[in-house]
Amino acid sequence: TISLPSPELGSDSFAWNTDGEIRPSYSSAKTWEVLRPKRNIQASAKHIWFSGATPKHAFHMWVTNLNRLPTRDRLSSWGMQVPSCCCICTTEPESRDHLMLSCPFVLTLWAEIRIRLRCGVPNFSTWSELMLWACASAPAAPSILKMLVVQTLVYSVWRQRNSLLYSNCISPPLVVFKDINWQVINSIYALRHMKKFRNLLLNWLI
Repeated sequence: TISLPSPELGSDSFAWNTDGEIRPSYSSAKTWEVLRPKRNIQASAKHIWFSGATPKHAFHMWVTNLNRLPTRDRLSSWGMQVPSCCCICTTEPESRDHLMLSCPFVLTLWAEIRIRLRCGVPNFSTWSELMLWACASAPAAPSILKMLVVQTLVYSVWRQRNSLLYSNCISPPLVVFKDINWQVINSIYALRHMKKFRNLLLNWLI
C-alpha cells in the first residue's frame, strides 16, 4: 500500500535514474546516450558523408552499406511470405549485392560508368569490393567522384526497383543512366566553388 501524503514528510521530489546515475533533473542528452550507445566511427563514414554529398543519396547509401534495405532476402528472413526472385530480372534471388552489382539491369549502368570514368572499374562480386574501390582515389577518378557516382547509382536503382514493384513501371537502363549522368553533372556544377569539386566535371565528361 502507498501511504497518504503528509506535511511532516516534506514535499515530494522527482529524481531521474539514467543508467544508474541519479540526477535531480531530466537530461535528454543522457537519455539519448542510454537509448543509442555510441559506437566506433566506421571507416567508410567519411567517404559516404562527405561535404557536398546529396543528403538523400548519402543517407540511402548509408542504409545500403549497412545492408538495411528491405530486399526480398531480408523480408524472407523476417518470416514474410514474399517471392525470393529479383523484382527486376526475376531470375536470381534478390539481395543488396545482386541488385547493385550483378543484376543485368545494373550491369548495363556499370558498363556506361566504366566508359565515363576510364579508371579500370572492375566487375564487383561483393559489396566490400565496391566500397574499397569507391574509397580509393585514382588520377582519372578521385574517390569523391567515385562515391558521388556510386551513391547516385544506388539511389536510382532502388527507385527503379520500387517503381516496378509498386507501379509496374521501370525505365530502360540507358534512360536511367542519362538521369544519373545529369544528376552527377548538376551536383558537381552546383558545388564548383569548392576546391575538391573544381575539376571533377572534366574527369566525368571527358
